[in-house]
Amino acid sequence: MKKKIIYSVIAISLIATLVFAYMQMSGNTIDKHKAKESLEDFLEQTYPNIDYEIKRSVGYGWTDGTYEFKVVKKDSVAVENTYMFYVSALEPYEVYSDTIHESNIDKEASEKLNAEAEQYILTLLQEKVPQVDSVDTDVGVYYKVAEEWTPQLKTPKPILIMLEIEKGDLTKEQMLQQSQEIQKQLNSESIDYYLAEVGYSSVINGEETYDYYVSFTPEQQLTIKDVN
Repeated sequence: MKKKIIYSVIAISLIATLVFAYMQMSGNTIDKHKAKESLEDFLEQTYPNIDYEIKRSVGYGWTDGTYEFKVVKKDSVAVENTYMFYVSALEPYEVYSDTIHESNIDKEASEKLNAEAEQYILTLLQEKVPQVDSVDTDVGVYYKVAEEWTPQLKTPKPILIMLEIEKGDLTKEQMLQQSQEIQKQLNSESIDYYLAEVGYSSVINGEETYDYYVSFTPEQQLTIKDVN
């Protein structure tokens, strides 16, 4: 009797171990379903006019916690193109990549417009916040839609703006004030951005590190809690 109990415990433990290993390697069924719903919402909002199908087979990257979905897009002449989308396996199930958008980007035109946007924004911000050291953007356009970048240029997707400032002796209150002024200046030009991020850097033993970040959207009301 005791042996049967021991064997049963061992069998249950083995099954539990196998189920746990399977979940680690293939992901949670509930999370997989929610990730797919998140991708469906993203596609419907971003590309309401395209005809697409999300394939049933789903890959799982257990090292980075993402689900890999194949999206088949059909054009007007029924030609099919397959795109890979990666979605976080954790709430809020963020879509990490938009390969439909990325595949349409005109790299040469985008690089030119990026350089112009970065110089324009740097000059704009340094008038009020001279401590801004550098600006990076991710302007992406389809084909050559404009000869030059201006704040009025509407790109297929709003841009990300990344800024760097040397921290020095700045307090959190001063960093908040700078970020608020940066937001004000960007909004005054009606620049089409979805997020700006200010990184406050220090050089320690010859290596640059970032002590604080302040991220904000155009409409966000910044507070001291946003300096972290």
